[in-house]
Amino acid sequence: MNTPATPSKNRALLTVFQQHWENARHIKNERLSFTNIYAIVSAGILSLLHSIRGEFVLEISLLDFLGCFSVIGLLTSLRLKAELENCLHSIEQTVARLGMEQFIPVVDARRALTRYPKFCWLFPAFLAIASAGFIGLLIHRVSSGAGGKQANWLMS
Repeated sequence: MNTPATPSKNRALLTVFQQHWENARHIKNERLSFTNIYAIVSAGILSLLHSIRGEFVLEISLLDFLGCFSVIGLLTSLRLKAELENCLHSIEQTVARLGMEQFIPVVDARRALTRYPKFCWLFPAFLAIASAGFIGLLIHRVSSGAGGKQANWLMS
């Protein structure tokens, strides 16, 4: 069923391998860039929240933004995780077709443990925890009201 690989087929497979590898690298860089931006924005907003005590509507608005930003980050992270897994699966298939499994130790088609730990759920878990935390903080802040009393805009 498998026909012998010709030099032109091998070149085509190597080109496909290179494209998938560059795409995987791009996805990893995109994930790290988003995480850096997320950390900077979150730290800035939390710092701002600390300095604006008593501004109930502004606090709620900022916490609402952080909750939404975290949920968007979680969804983006899940999308990037799925894309990365698809890309790595394509790399595994290409490597297997080329018979080069011994040269790519990180990619393991048998799903056996490699010498490098896989942190595929690290970013989604971090963003899920952050989303839950910011949404919980928002709910707590809204339920506690402005300065111990309910805000007028919530009562109407």
